Amino acid sequence: MQKQHVLGIGLFAAGIVLGALGSQNLLAQGGGLPSTKMILRADLENIPGQEVLVFISDWAPGTRLPLHMHPNGHEFVYVVEGEQTFEIDGVGQKVVKAGEVLHTQPNVPHFGRNATEKLSKTVVFRVKDKSQPISVEVKR
Repeated sequence: MQKQHVLGIGLFAAGIVLGALGSQNLLAQGGGLPSTKMILRADLENIPGQEVLVFISDWAPGTRLPLHMHPNGHEFVYVVEGEQTFEIDGVGQKVVKAGEVLHTQPNVPHFGRNATEKLSKTVVFRVKDKSQPISVEVKR
């Protein structure tokens, strides 16, 4: 039952975000990290101790994140435009194209990158313990 609530909240937020994307023009920064903006952070009142965060990101060609994980946090990445390549421990490489979603389980090291020559845009939903950080870099 709790998973259905989280999914419902995620789908509702996705509709809001996609509408906002049509009216915003975010500038991607070449190389390095993607240009990211948090657009929502809210408590999940029916699931004590949990919160949802929603981010929008523009990924210039060649941008990538460091290897990291989300302590006790689920991550859902919806690719709005272009495609993203993810490296996920225990899964391997996954390419996610516009209109597709990737779910990364809690505590799983991973990173995303734009391996193409075109801009990529994503909407990221995280459902996590309020007491935990958003992400933690993983050193190897």
